Amino acid sequence: MSPELTTAGIFLTLIFFLLTGFPVGFALIGVSLIWLLVLLGPGILQLVPPTIFDTGTTEIFIAAPLFIFMAVGLERSGIGTMLYDAMHKWTSGVAGGLAAGTIAAAALIDAMTGIGGTAVLVLGVLAIPEMIRRGYTARVAIGSLPPSGALGVLIPPTVIGVLLGGFAGIPVGHLFFGAAIPGFLIAIMFAIYVLIRCAITPRLAPPVPVEDRPTWGERFRATGQITLPVLLVTVVLGSIWYGIATPSEAAGIGALGTLLIGLFRRQLSIPIMREILTASAQVSVMVLTLLTGGALFSRLLQLSGSANLVAHMVIGIDVGVVGTLLIFVGIATLLGMFIDGAAIIFIVTPFMMTVVRTLGIDPVWFGVILMISIAAGYVTPPFGMNLFYLKGIISQVQHLPGCDSLKTLNIRDIWAAVLPYVILMYVALALVILFPALATWLPSQMR
Repeated sequence: MSPELTTAGIFLTLIFFLLTGFPVGFALIGVSLIWLLVLLGPGILQLVPPTIFDTGTTEIFIAAPLFIFMAVGLERSGIGTMLYDAMHKWTSGVAGGLAAGTIAAAALIDAMTGIGGTAVLVLGVLAIPEMIRRGYTARVAIGSLPPSGALGVLIPPTVIGVLLGGFAGIPVGHLFFGAAIPGFLIAIMFAIYVLIRCAITPRLAPPVPVEDRPTWGERFRATGQITLPVLLVTVVLGSIWYGIATPSEAAGIGALGTLLIGLFRRQLSIPIMREILTASAQVSVMVLTLLTGGALFSRLLQLSGSANLVAHMVIGIDVGVVGTLLIFVGIATLLGMFIDGAAIIFIVTPFMMTVVRTLGIDPVWFGVILMISIAAGYVTPPFGMNLFYLKGIISQVQHLPGCDSLKTLNIRDIWAAVLPYVILMYVALALVILFPALATWLPSQMR
């Protein structure tokens, strides 16, 4: 069988498995085993156990379950509520302030959880009803949340950064800090956009009346409640920045710090601890299944010659470095509408990294561009994952008092609400492509 037919058969089989509803990890494992048997016979199965073992025991991947534990622990400790309360108290006095505060709270939750959908689920039930009751139009109330939540892919420490760095051989610490400037830049662009829009048309999102605004004492007390979680994230990232700890060791610090914060706040009961362990284990098993599938799929693409074939096809298009990166952006964004960011990494990096090395592209620059593309895919209509998370939240809160305007919303209204923010994400992506230093300068300063 020619390499072209083999490559087409591999990807068509994968598409078939995904369309039939198989979990992505199991689809990758199944496709890999089937085609390894077809191409190389039963003897090749001897490579499967050591591939799985080597992947599961790679040190950098130990960071993923620990960061997941940290994320779940902080979320179960009520950090999201406290963050929203603090941001709400500081920003409620201006038109659009609650929306801008929600963006800020989402960015902080992104930094604490490192997962692209958590902020949507945590803040949706808090922020949307409050904004609607305060006279915000439905589109302003819902529009910023899915894109802000998607920044969990970028703002460090991020689980996607761990997986991409470990799988593609890019230093994880460099990816963390490479994605930090674009991640916070996008969040700032979101906040500026909504504040300017609401300043021009205040009826879209009126400020909270003076008599309902918090006192300075209330603002500082609310800020004090989030000091420990913010300090924990600072310690985790600082230990990586100064070379005191590897990403895996820093993840362990984060996991321990989460337990200590929960104990200090007296919110770590046995039932809550059981919930944290159960949820962390479920997500970690899913991630490790994806890792196993991705490792086998990568081995299949290498042994079949498909990785080199696709890489040479991309290089043969001869559109230069920027054109090649735009092709990668298109692929990642398209996949991001349908499947999780981790799965995208395991499917595309085997051939993308071959192109990156051949063309001499800075791997950190490429990694950050891929992460932004994955984040954009989470909210790009019509199938962005965070859009459907938001749809589910709206169905939960639309029956609350004062939230009647949410009952008339449909998925097209959600698309229209998030579209300006999606455009801003692609503007930021274009800036990173045009000015690589946005992604490479900060990692170059690391010790």
